[in-house]
Amino acid sequence: MVSPRTADQEAVYTRTGDFAVFNQLGVKLDFSIETGKEEYYAWLDDMTVRIGDLVRGAQIAEKSYARKEPRLNTGVYYDTADYRLHHSGAALRTTCNRKTHAFCAFKLAEDENNVRRDHRYVFEGVEKKTIQDDPTAPESVAAVKRLLAREDIEHPGIHLRSTFGITGDDVSPALCLEQYRHPFFVWLDGKDALRCSMDRVEVYDLRLPEAERVRMPFSEIELPVYPHITEEVAKDPRLIELIDVLTASLVERFGVTLISESKYGRAAGLLGLAEK
Repeated sequence: MVSPRTADQEAVYTRTGDFAVFNQLGVKLDFSIETGKEEYYAWLDDMTVRIGDLVRGAQIAEKSYARKEPRLNTGVYYDTADYRLHHSGAALRTTCNRKTHAFCAFKLAEDENNVRRDHRYVFEGVEKKTIQDDPTAPESVAAVKRLLAREDIEHPGIHLRSTFGITGDDVSPALCLEQYRHPFFVWLDGKDALRCSMDRVEVYDLRLPEAERVRMPFSEIELPVYPHITEEVAKDPRLIELIDVLTASLVERFGVTLISESKYGRAAGLLGLAEK
């Protein structure tokens, strides 16, 4: 089993003002869209009972809405005309939920430790509401472009430019990803350790005329470290043991396979953007 490894010196998550860096550590598994939610929840119920015996001090918990009212998160991925970010394995996107959040993120490709470095800026006020109302609207795109052009604060555009030489003028919306997230959390000794989810996803090409857009579905299970994990839990060897145990159980139960491709990469492949 391939396990991710935590960074020796850098924190999993740091935030200054509206800007944060998240060293996203975890495992993803391809989860057939034919597999029903009932089968998935039967596995989760079983693991909720067994997890404490498999990993000392572990517990599984769920939000009250997770099963009956999963949240819809919408991601709009930006790229150059020739899809440079897609071909590099990186991604630039806005992600929002109508009730809770809106942010812009620039995420690097996965490294040798299964870590993806994620630079994100959290929108507030009018720009937050604009993106939440319709993240594909011209007003939302304009808000993203304004952010990427700023020089007075740290934001994802600065890291995009320093890594690839790409500016906000070089990118435009490429595809939209709508996902219903069915989350669960894993604690170690009562402290946050993992924030996991089963995601049902639909994607479509924003560069096609609306009448020609075809929605393509896929599904994944993510087993990542909780963003606001304490340093103590991040260094606990049981953290990686948790990911291994959950991964092995899912592989045994459903025959699923590990994937390293990002959601953007997978979506672009389904929509045929890889050939463009």
